[in-house]
Amino acid sequence: MSDPPCAGSHAWSVSELDDPRLLPGLARRELATWMGREHPALPDLQLIASELVTNALLHAHATWIRMILLPTPGYWELTVTDPGLTDSTPMPHCPGVDEKHGRGLWVIDDLTLGHWDTCRSPAGDRIVRAFLPR
Repeated sequence: MSDPPCAGSHAWSVSELDDPRLLPGLARRELATWMGREHPALPDLQLIASELVTNALLHAHATWIRMILLPTPGYWELTVTDPGLTDSTPMPHCPGVDEKHGRGLWVIDDLTLGHWDTCRSPAGDRIVRAFLPR
């Protein structure tokens, strides 16, 4: 049985949120709306979205964030885009034993079997795409 054609797109303006720290939860909720709460890929996609949205807020100082989910042959393609206000490129690093942060991209790398990437749009926006096997 194949997955239903779940897809969606949503953009958030960070300045319009009462508390930007709630944005990862809003992204998880949006995915549940698009896919249905019982979809077997939902927990993994929610984790990926939460990590990518958090990274855009913390490391890219994003003023807006757009999330897109597309079913592609063999994968769920989850894209998170921000305005690319910093020159940083999302890359996993090796956190110290006592560090509480810094493992999110390793989790994404594991869930996607290494199928994720990052690039810039012609307008300079930062795009991070994760491909979760279906």
